[in-house]
Amino acid sequence: MLTLSQRLQPREQEVAAKVMDGEAIIINLANGVYYSMDKAGGFIWEMIQRKHSLEETVTALMARYDVSREQAQKDVEQLVDELLRENLISASDDQSPVAGDPLPDPPERLPYELPTLNIYQDMGDLLALDPPTPGLEDISWTDPGETPSGA
Repeated sequence: MLTLSQRLQPREQEVAAKVMDGEAIIINLANGVYYSMDKAGGFIWEMIQRKHSLEETVTALMARYDVSREQAQKDVEQLVDELLRENLISASDDQSPVAGDPLPDPPERLPYELPTLNIYQDMGDLLALDPPTPGLEDISWTDPGETPSGA
């Protein structure tokens, strides 16, 4: 059972994710299943990427969206439970401060929609055969007959 003080974070070695225009696109690299969440769900994923606690996520959700504390907490806990079941995130008791700039608040509270994790399994076999590899572009490749520089 999670507590409100626990910090959440993506399983970075097993998950590739990006938030674009408020929609989170997430790929489980271990099984090729991909996911999406938009609006409040995308915002919650951004909070998870920044390693915020459940409490901080609920408070930020209430500041951004027109939602009561009870509803926000219930929905965040339900979504986090689903993300944990899908093995996309982990929780820790680390109490160190969150690094990075805070997410900007909109000029007025946005209409609230229930955050939903959409699951797509149609690409699982293809992604399992050739998974996206974060950081691949940072590897310096040499031809087999070429001598590596500095050797």
